[in-house]
Amino acid sequence: MLVVSPKRYLPVAVNTLVLHAGGLYFYIHRDVYDQAVILADQYAELDELSTLVGGGADNRETARWFYSQAPKPLNILAPFLNLIEGELERDLELCCGALHVITSLIQVRHFIHKPQEVRKSVSFSLSIKDEYEMAWESFLMTAIPYEKRHLAMASALPVYQEHAAGFEVQQAPPERAYSAEPAPIQALPAEALATSMLEGFSVRREEEQAEAPKSMYASTAAEKKATKQLLL
Repeated sequence: MLVVSPKRYLPVAVNTLVLHAGGLYFYIHRDVYDQAVILADQYAELDELSTLVGGGADNRETARWFYSQAPKPLNILAPFLNLIEGELERDLELCCGALHVITSLIQVRHFIHKPQEVRKSVSFSLSIKDEYEMAWESFLMTAIPYEKRHLAMASALPVYQEHAAGFEVQQAPPERAYSAEPAPIQALPAEALATSMLEGFSVRREEEQAEAPKSMYASTAAEKKATKQLLL
């Protein structure tokens, strides 16, 4: 996005930066601004970048004029005006409107790294200057005039207070105090302890008897019978 206006606004769109030069305010999206900063750092000479961008010769002089009039780093986008077929007037609003459309369709930072055949195939007609007006109108309708910024903040304050009043601060319940000393263990009487031990021994004895193999009793009876026969 790239919008220019003689009037100062407070943008409500996120990632919008404002530049001021020559009595005009330039509203530029952060992504376009970052691309312009990188190009300005890489190409100090306008002609070097113009050679990489390519395009026709219709707007060579207009591009040079825009480079000298627009604020930095926005002026580094001037060579991309050469991609327009047909002569543009030397008007900052018109040139910025054309760049608004161009930067919304191509990534200018990466465009110069495309193959030459691809760069030569990209061009825009003069009708581009009519396409930006609707986008600009939408931006200016949502933006807040700078002199009315205090009214906008004042109107938003009651809404904030109304929402803030709906929240109640609740205090956390006091923490319980826990004793660091362990609870005392109740000792069983000696009689109860002995009874418990005997009951456990009795149960264990019954289990052992139940688990005894029947073959043991059978072998004992056979031995008794054999002994009786020997004694007869």
